Amino acid sequence: MQQEKAVKKRTGIITIAIFVSIILYLAGVLSGIYANRLSKEETQKDILSFREETKQDIGDLKGYIVFLDSNLKNMQLEQTFIETLSQDEMCSFLGISLEELVKQLNFYWSRLPFRLEEYERNNKPSEEYLLLKEQYTHLSIRTWLLAKKQYDKCKINIVHGLYFYSADCEECVKQGEQIDKLSKMVSNAGSSMIMFPIDINSKESVIQNLKKYYGISSTPAVIINDKVFQGRLFRAAELVPLNLTTKNGR
Repeated sequence: MQQEKAVKKRTGIITIAIFVSIILYLAGVLSGIYANRLSKEETQKDILSFREETKQDIGDLKGYIVFLDSNLKNMQLEQTFIETLSQDEMCSFLGISLEELVKQLNFYWSRLPFRLEEYERNNKPSEEYLLLKEQYTHLSIRTWLLAKKQYDKCKINIVHGLYFYSADCEECVKQGEQIDKLSKMVSNAGSSMIMFPIDINSKESVIQNLKKYYGISSTPAVIINDKVFQGRLFRAAELVPLNLTTKNGR
């Protein structure tokens, strides 16, 4: 009798163990299936996300190419037209073109940080930021060239220039502040200033050529009415063009 009870007890234990094992096994199988399904869903999500990001990047690149192509064609057409004009007519047309380019720059001024050199020193630029900056740089150079041409050919009362900065430059933020002060001084003197920040590390060929032409080798560096200031921080009063101070008796 005792032996039969012992056999039944062992049989019950074995049955329970088998039952628990089956449950654990099924739970493992179901977990694996669920995990595999989740993995597939995540993979599909990643693929879709990657596709969307790629489409966005390609779209941005196409937009950038269209922008550059349009910008170049406009410059070529304007130059062809200018060659047909008299001196007075050319100066009038340059003024109209310059005004239109400044309007186009408003798009970038509303989206880019107020001071690029300060932003890049304290933040890691995103791809969107870099794309906008490249477009802005091209448009800025074009605007500066028109302002320079007006100054050289038409003798208008304007201060034009470029400001070369770099993200690792210790004095560039302070130099940017001094340029803001210079802009106010120029405005108070009854003139206007066309000045654009340029990343000295830009790979754009036009930037590299300008650096070579003006001998720009360090930052901060400022070009004002074709005069180069570099090697240290320059105060606003040091940057005031001679023709502006002479004209206003200062």
